[in-house]
Amino acid sequence: HQKVSRVVMFCGPRDQLQNWQMLPSATPTNRYFGFSHVLDGGWTADHYCRSWELIGLNEFGPIVNVDKAKPPYGNTRRLITDFDVKNNTRRAHSSVVPGGSAGKNAQGQYIHEAVWRYLFTEPVDKVGKPVPLDPGCEKNQRDS
Repeated sequence: HQKVSRVVMFCGPRDQLQNWQMLPSATPTNRYFGFSHVLDGGWTADHYCRSWELIGLNEFGPIVNVDKAKPPYGNTRRLITDFDVKNNTRRAHSSVVPGGSAGKNAQGQYIHEAVWRYLFTEPVDKVGKPVPLDPGCEKNQRDS
C-alpha cells in the first residue's frame, strides 16, 4: 500500500458485499473525498453511503448537497448533487465530472466547478464535525 496526497471518488466505490473499505489504509481517512449524483444507481441502492461509512467519512461531517450549500461545505468529505439530469440514471453517473453529462449554466460554464476545486484543493487538515452512521443507509447488501 502507498500513501497518496488525496483520494477523490466520483460515484463510488460501488462494492456490494465486500468490506475492504474498512481495512486500514496507508492514506489517512481525512484525505478521502466523495461526490455522487443522487440518481446514480450506486447511490439509490445505498452502495456509496455504505462504502463512505465503511471508510469512516462520517467522522468528517454529514452528507452535503452541493446545490444547496457553498464551499467549503462544512469541510465534509461526502458531497452529493441532485441537479436535473432529466431522470437519466446513466447521465447521473457521469454528471459529477467535467464532460458532456455535467451540468452547465446559461453561460455554458460547469455548475460544479467550485465542487471540483474543493475536492482537489481543500486542505485535508480542515475537517467537518463527526456525525453518527446513517440509519437510513442499508448496510446489509446481501439481502438487497
